[in-house]
Amino acid sequence: MVIFTAVLSFKSYVAIYGYPFQQHKEEAVTKWRDLHLDDIGHWCMQPNVTTCECANPLQPMHRHGHKTWTEAHMQNEKLARNIEQDGMKKSPFREMDVVFLGDSITEGWRGTSFGKAVEKKEEIAIVFDQNFDMDKGGEYDGLVLGIAGDKCQNLLWRIQHGEMPKKLKAKVFWLLIGTNDFLKEGLDQCSEEVVFMGIQRIVEEMMIQKPDATIVINGLLPRSDIGRGNDGRLYEIGTKTVMNAIDAVNIQLEEYCDEHDELEYFDASKIFIRTDSNLGKGKYAKFIPKDFMNDSLHPTARAYSYWAKAITEKLETIINGKLTIDRL
Repeated sequence: MVIFTAVLSFKSYVAIYGYPFQQHKEEAVTKWRDLHLDDIGHWCMQPNVTTCECANPLQPMHRHGHKTWTEAHMQNEKLARNIEQDGMKKSPFREMDVVFLGDSITEGWRGTSFGKAVEKKEEIAIVFDQNFDMDKGGEYDGLVLGIAGDKCQNLLWRIQHGEMPKKLKAKVFWLLIGTNDFLKEGLDQCSEEVVFMGIQRIVEEMMIQKPDATIVINGLLPRSDIGRGNDGRLYEIGTKTVMNAIDAVNIQLEEYCDEHDELEYFDASKIFIRTDSNLGKGKYAKFIPKDFMNDSLHPTARAYSYWAKAITEKLETIINGKLTIDRL
């Protein structure tokens, strides 16, 4: 029965968007409004590297054929249209307080990866319900639209293809994307210029589609790539780490938000970072503890709980603590 439902959903998808694995040749996007690829001075994260695999930050890109990405996208479409898996609408239709958009870190709120439930993430889903599902005791109503491994171009494609329909209404859209553009399984290693432009492109698309909403840009979470992140150290003397690049992007994101009234910047780094004088002095003493990010990238359930508390506090300042609808 589950397989039959998936087949029907896939046929519906094809009817709307066409066969997803067919390759269409599209003209490369080199500029969009005030964003120009020519403005990127260096494409690679490391200053002494001139060749790297780095996607066009202005070009929407799907991931059809990769694991269960297409099925995950279809699930998100249904959620965005407020439709349950059996095709029946929820009742009553609700305006969301907050919609979370992003990659695996965002999808983690649902306890899934590529749309499939993950046992070790069950606790994270509980944290989400306790904070962002009013039927389960949460202070706000939230919706999660994330897919593991996504980069900026993938999220841009998703919100252009059904994950941000007109009927999806929310006071706040919460965005966290970009870490996979820096480093994904040792590939890509795009520069901070590329990552920042990719995030800008998504935000501009969101502002067009949801002009009345507040958009919160969550600063990229801390990440360690030193010794494969075994000890969580974030900085290394004489070496540009991914954390150096993350810092640069976050500074630009904060400045970008200051220039737009409808944007809010949210810095979550202090939630995840601790210091240990045995590692060094100043920023070289900073690290991510294992109980907050076991792999120095993905938050643990404990970290999500701290993060959720900070998010609800931020939402209170935006929404003024008011409920979106009356509950009877």
